[in-house]
Amino acid sequence: MLEYDNIEGLILASSITKKRMRSVRQHLNVGNLECMQVIQAENGNVDLKMRDIRPEDKEVKRNEYEKAKIVHLILRLTAYNLKCKLMDLYEDFGWAMYEKFDHAYNALKLCNTDPELVFSKIKNITDVQKAELLKNIAKKMAPQPMKFRTCFSLKCFTEEGVEAIKDSMIAAKKQTSDDKFELAFQIIAPPEYKIEVVTLDKNGGRERLLKALQIVE
Repeated sequence: MLEYDNIEGLILASSITKKRMRSVRQHLNVGNLECMQVIQAENGNVDLKMRDIRPEDKEVKRNEYEKAKIVHLILRLTAYNLKCKLMDLYEDFGWAMYEKFDHAYNALKLCNTDPELVFSKIKNITDVQKAELLKNIAKKMAPQPMKFRTCFSLKCFTEEGVEAIKDSMIAAKKQTSDDKFELAFQIIAPPEYKIEVVTLDKNGGRERLLKALQIVE
């Protein structure tokens, strides 16, 4: 039981599923991570139930668990580098991030784009902790670039032919590419072509592709 200091829990066969089953191993296997409902926890004993949990609830809790693992990893690394106790960081600002941003993961993710907004709502974090935390966030939560691609057909029946198509794509690239977006035009097999862009800005990347298509066509 991760939420109860790794105390072993007990679940009855009748609490696993509403369906008839021949073997518990059909639904539970040693080593698997499962989402269960705690019925009661008394005197070091934890009673569990699984049959009434909806699939969508399992997915929500699994996502929260994965986010919490990333938060814990970053705070643990921060505590190690600062040579302090992990629990001290949770008490200083970790729990506050959960309160102010619904989940500390949301706060850490926002630190990639607007750290001042996060730190303005967290009062007990020091400048040394901020610097080390931001460094570790950059290592573990760096946004991953995305590649967007679109294919299109382009024909020219005038005397200019190939040169006209080439000029239209060069013009489109000049008007849509900059330091943030670098569009690449490639030939698949005439009259089929494609445009690609690698960026961290999902919406901006799509807008640039649409604009480039409008120009070449």
